[in-house]
Amino acid sequence: MLKIPSKVLREIYDHTEASYPNECCGLMIGTVNDARDTREVHTFRKCKNLNTERAHDRYDMDPLDMLKTQREFEGVPWDIVGIYHSHPDHPSRPSQTDTDRAWPDYSYIIISVRKGTVAGANTWVLNENERRFDEEPLVIEGEHQK
Repeated sequence: MLKIPSKVLREIYDHTEASYPNECCGLMIGTVNDARDTREVHTFRKCKNLNTERAHDRYDMDPLDMLKTQREFEGVPWDIVGIYHSHPDHPSRPSQTDTDRAWPDYSYIIISVRKGTVAGANTWVLNENERRFDEEPLVIEGEHQK
């Protein structure tokens, strides 16, 4: 399960809408409760999409952004718990490229942005054994889901 405050999710949505018609990406920062199989998002960091040739349907997260974020949260109880990215004019489900590049132990929010406006979001976790994504519950805290 992924829990995220509505305010943080709205800010992520703003990033995806501002990036349209290109894909954008970022890191979700928070805590993990292994006993409850829950990741809780507290904040996020935007990352640069290095894919300039196919930015409309691909993202390549800048590894320096990930390294910078890891360093920023060293020594505190928060860490990277997931990755988000947008799908301009496509559904919020993983592509084969998303699956091929996914890492275990992260939640992946995919946000569908249609004509510049968020149309939906789903969160996924990698099933390593079967090399596929499984949808996970998304709990938006603080107000109703968009």
